[in-house]
Amino acid sequence: MKLRISQLAAAPPLADLPADLTGHAITLDLSHTDAAQRAAANDLARALLDRGAARIVISGNAA
Repeated sequence: MKLRISQLAAAPPLADLPADLTGHAITLDLSHTDAAQRAAANDLARALLDRGAARIVISGNAA
């Protein structure tokens, strides 16, 4: 499952995801984010793990 974080997103990233992500590998695409969104990516990853995600992969330019 790929979760793209966008500066133009109207809803928070977790709003459209199921509550139970048990066993899923999630890719966080940070290629279209600003500094504030990249800073919040750690909290987002923690929330995904709390929902049961098996693995989090970070992609995109996080510089």
